Amino acid sequence: MTEQIKTSITGYGLVFKRVMKDTKLNIEAKALYAYLSSYAGSDQSAFPSVELICHELDISKNRFRKYRKQLEDNGYLNIERVKSSNLYGKNLYTLNHEPRPLQNRAVESEALENRAMKNRALENLTTTSNSSTSNSITNNNETSNSSSKQQSPFDFYQSNGFGVLKPYISEQIGAWIDDFKENGNEIVIEAMKEALNNNVSTWNYVNSILKSWYNDGIKTVEDLSARSKRRNKQEEIADEDNPYLKYANN
Repeated sequence: MTEQIKTSITGYGLVFKRVMKDTKLNIEAKALYAYLSSYAGSDQSAFPSVELICHELDISKNRFRKYRKQLEDNGYLNIERVKSSNLYGKNLYTLNHEPRPLQNRAVESEALENRAMKNRALENLTTTSNSSTSNSITNNNETSNSSSKQQSPFDFYQSNGFGVLKPYISEQIGAWIDDFKENGNEIVIEAMKEALNNNVSTWNYVNSILKSWYNDGIKTVEDLSARSKRRNKQEEIADEDNPYLKYANN
């Protein structure tokens, strides 16, 4: 009779010895590979957002890109932008168990590096223009003061009564942060505040708010303020035209 072994353990992945034994990779690149492997499970691919990766590994985006590039340069990681349920798409990380030949990824690596340079330039511009108000989340680099770092949406969720931050919720939060780009942290937190103001502390409600804002073309907190003013004005006009309210006021 054939014996079978089943396990109830989930949420893990395989890390191949070849990667861990490669002396061209330093310990942080190997840690990043292991982290992505834990999301990949039995597959080769993983979908965690950049914000989620940096939050859970407690590293800055620049530091993440440095070791991601090391994995790419040594042929252990490919990255592709794919569509997602959040409309804007997210990164698909494909883990290679054996390094890919350099000639197969030269063009791809150059394109990704150009995008990374543009992203770094945009982040530097954003950091400079907002340094006095700390409106955007600061990079958690080695020289930054951790006390000045804005609370992340992940921490806000856990500290304001929304309950346990489950993995699928973490991934959705990270995807929304990516969708709203450099203002993603602020907008996601504002959506949670909106939910709390309406006495609803569920992720489904927050998610519906974010979908509405995204469809309305919201890109900044200022857009939210302008949207609120427009709605208030429309309600005032509607009240003025309501014959029942006119009669009651007379």
